[in-house]
Amino acid sequence: MAIVALTLLTMIALDIRYPSELSKEAIESKYLLEFSEFKNIDGVNIHFTDEGEGPALLLLHANYANLIDWEPWVRQLKKHFRVIRIDIPGHGLTEADPKNDYSMERTVFLIQELLDELKVQKLSIAGASLGGTIGLHFTRHNPEKIENLILVSPGALNPRVRGRTKPVKLPKPFELVAYITPKTITEALLKGGFGDPNNITEELVTRWHDLLIRKGQRDAQIARVNQYVSGDIDQVLNDIKSPALIMWGEKNSVVPVALAFEMKKMMSNSSNIEMIIYETGGHQLVQELGLQTGKDALKYLMNFYGEKE
Repeated sequence: MAIVALTLLTMIALDIRYPSELSKEAIESKYLLEFSEFKNIDGVNIHFTDEGEGPALLLLHANYANLIDWEPWVRQLKKHFRVIRIDIPGHGLTEADPKNDYSMERTVFLIQELLDELKVQKLSIAGASLGGTIGLHFTRHNPEKIENLILVSPGALNPRVRGRTKPVKLPKPFELVAYITPKTITEALLKGGFGDPNNITEELVTRWHDLLIRKGQRDAQIARVNQYVSGDIDQVLNDIKSPALIMWGEKNSVVPVALAFEMKKMMSNSSNIEMIIYETGGHQLVQELGLQTGKDALKYLMNFYGEKE
């Protein structure tokens, strides 16, 4: 045990990572998409794609995830909508924030600035897990911009973080993940989020792991978790007036399905709330049931915009 502890202390002191960090060039050569673009927003080089024409739809991924995960949605939605997806700072091909600020306020600010650069005045937002919570806060601060929300099991009502004004104090050993991050950790993370772990592909595990060990990203992930505050989420939900679709997995072990019904009840000022519960799905619905959830999102949005016309 003493030898293990000494080894860990040596790795930290010498800033040695296992596996070794992957360079920006190595990661981009493997994961750049046909429509990949970058914009520098207040010092952060944000990776995004902008595809299709029609009403704007912003896709915000979950923690540890990346914009590639939305591919089954984009293939269906871009035929009818202008679909913008981003890698949230510290994820995917978006670099770590040089200010090391991963607060909700900073994240909402960066997204707003990017949308201004892209000249997006009105939009719908679909957000999964962390992305759903970000979408809720964005909507509260920009109610005049949001036409619709799709909330894919946002974790803001989890008792561990709900209503906190200060981050949860995580045990120090958790930070060792920044130095020792075998692929098995990524696989375990995904297994905890799937209704059926057999649905996890080797391609998904490899991609998540590769993007996690990109230079600077592990430190960014630790910083985001240590800075995460869901805020006065009960009031945020109450303030939402735009229509919304709530998607949740029956087998969600991260944020139990009972919270989906509580969220719907709390959004009493929304002009319309619809909900879909997926019997076989877990927390990571976009990764596990991408085609089905994308199809349902398309149907929902087509109905909404059809009624508007």
